Amino acid sequence: MKVVEIEKCRNDIKKLREEMASRNNSSFLEENKKLVPRRDVPSYPKYHLSQETVEALRQPTFDVWQWEPNEMLTCLEHMYHDLGLIRDFNINPVTLKRWLLCIHDNYRNNPFHNFRHCFCVSQMMYSMVRLCSLQEKFTQIDILILMTAAVCHDLDHPGYNNMYQINARTELAVRYNDISPLENHHCAIAFHIFSQPHANMFAHFDPDTFKQIRQGTITLILATDMARHGEILDSFKQKVDIFDFSNEDHLTCLKMVLIKCCDISNEVRPMEVAEPWVDCLLEEYFMQSDREKAEGLPVAPFMDREKVTKPTAQIGFIKFVLIPMFETVMKLFPQMEEVMVQPLRESRDRYEELKQIDDAMNEVCVCVCVCVCVYVCVCVYVCVCVCVCVYVCVCVCVYVCVCVCVCVCMWVCVCVCVCVCVCMCVCVCVCVCMCVCVCVYVCVCMWVCVCVCGCVCVCMCVCVCVCVCMWVCVCVYVCVCVCVYVGVCVCVCVCVCMCVCVCVCVYVGVCVCVCVCVCVCVCVCVCVCVCVCVCVCVMRLYPICVCVCVCVYVGVCVCVCVCVCVCG
Repeated sequence: MKVVEIEKCRNDIKKLREEMASRNNSSFLEENKKLVPRRDVPSYPKYHLSQETVEALRQPTFDVWQWEPNEMLTCLEHMYHDLGLIRDFNINPVTLKRWLLCIHDNYRNNPFHNFRHCFCVSQMMYSMVRLCSLQEKFTQIDILILMTAAVCHDLDHPGYNNMYQINARTELAVRYNDISPLENHHCAIAFHIFSQPHANMFAHFDPDTFKQIRQGTITLILATDMARHGEILDSFKQKVDIFDFSNEDHLTCLKMVLIKCCDISNEVRPMEVAEPWVDCLLEEYFMQSDREKAEGLPVAPFMDREKVTKPTAQIGFIKFVLIPMFETVMKLFPQMEEVMVQPLRESRDRYEELKQIDDAMNEVCVCVCVCVCVYVCVCVYVCVCVCVCVYVCVCVCVYVCVCVCVCVCMWVCVCVCVCVCVCMCVCVCVCVCMCVCVCVYVCVCMWVCVCVCGCVCVCMCVCVCVCVCMWVCVCVYVCVCVCVYVGVCVCVCVCVCMCVCVCVCVYVGVCVCVCVCVCVCVCVCVCVCVCVCVCVCVMRLYPICVCVCVCVYVGVCVCVCVCVCVCG
């Protein structure tokens, strides 16, 4: 397989998403001129297929990713020639070329239902004709019907399945009354192309033969509707044990099963060829489910990108659809077991191993998420404990500061009282001294007055001295009161300031603790949300995520309660 070719295909798929989203679904024939075949000689070159390529083309293991569109057209042309259809029915080779070109132009560039898928189905039909020697069992008209139906079975597929057409009430669903709208449309486009004279390789067939080919082709294309899978397979199971190749009903049922096998036969091919087809199909499914969600339509679980993984999608499909159908056909053609059925079983086993690996990885991721959640909870508890310790330390520091401040205030008060007492003593001493001096002075004055002025002067002096002494005592008392008042005011102010500072410090400490706890809880919630989102979006582990969320919620509640108690 060419890695470059596969990478190019994947890049084309990415570009197609915008194109498919913006396309008007009701415009099923984008350009009418698509149906008009080219009247000149077809432009694609005639490639010479080597003998190795011719042999590989007959095998179910053929690598369809190695070929460009023009090369695939050449291979399809070779199939018609190699099966003898061109020779036996006298089909004009140029008309065949024009018809194939018109077929190519009427396949859309969908991720899965495109011209490469058409070639893939046609090549598988060709290999089954060779492997099972169907030309010995069927007429050439039957072989022509099988090949033509395989080439035309998905013409102008819009990339959205029947369920979408019906739920969205599209033009196709209305036109075909919700009955296999896409398959009916494929048939209509196929015979619209055949209606063009220069692309009608059945133009020279007699009416009865053309009618047989038309009816057979329509029957086979309509059989590719997966809604009829159970009905068709059950009918074939009833006939397979008593199968009669001369019975037309039996042959028709076998042809319907054969084209169904070819339509969904990718897993028969080697892993490197089949796996890119799974990616393409899932991409187309996801595009449809995204559109259904946007339009409010029901979404099938197997198409939802949030619920589907490659192993889970393929295991059920291989186990319950492919293997039962191929094993039933194998009863008629035992040679299919080694080439087709065994690869299906190996593919099933491979996807089951991948699923086991995915499950193991999911379990590991769950354990990691649980450990992370537990670690975060432990960190929360540690942070809360640290916050409590910090708060206790802050309280102790504040208490020590308060005690120191109270001691300082008491010392200041004592000092003030001592100063007041000293001042009072000084004042008393001064007053006593002044009184003694006054008394001496009075005595002297009295002696002088007795001697000089007489008794009147003595009395006046005594009154004056008494007044002076009283004035001095009043002044001393006022000074003492003022000093005591000032000291008391200073002490009160210091105590008030210290209490305010203590309250501020305690409030700040509480606020810091609360903020730290809140921040830690928020971080925990964010971490948990991230873990839960990873589990839900990547691993889809809903029950485990619910348990983890409950545990973390309880842990956060405990943290909040601790914070509230601490703050209280």
